[in-house]
Amino acid sequence: MRKLMIAAMALAIPILPANFAALAQADGVSQAPPGSPTRRAILDGLRPAVERRLGRNIEFAVTRIEVEQGWALVIADPQRRGGRPIDASEYFSADDLDHMDGIEVSAVLRLDNRRWTLVDHRIGATDVWYCNAGPASFLSC
Repeated sequence: MRKLMIAAMALAIPILPANFAALAQADGVSQAPPGSPTRRAILDGLRPAVERRLGRNIEFAVTRIEVEQGWALVIADPQRRGGRPIDASEYFSADDLDHMDGIEVSAVLRLDNRRWTLVDHRIGATDVWYCNAGPASFLSC
């Protein structure tokens, strides 16, 4: 009986992923790596809303971007193309800036008809407003 149990355990081991990256993919959450078409498409879906508030020629220094089951979560610092900083005082009052955490952007997007559509976003949020904003596990806090 003991040999049978050991043999059964040995058979189960090869089923496990060889590394943690495989585990992450098994859970369905993935990172959109720099330069990937998915990352570009997600940021292109976010950019118009941020440019309406902070002016044109925005690029993002991404802190976090995760994708799962047609949902994306982005945490990024907006900047001008070429990495130039944005003067937030040009776009927000001093009182607004006192109640903001910089101009970091947090956003939730959804893949709809092969296009990333902005569901909601915040600039300078001081809380994790996006908790449970979608069905993906990375949106729960």
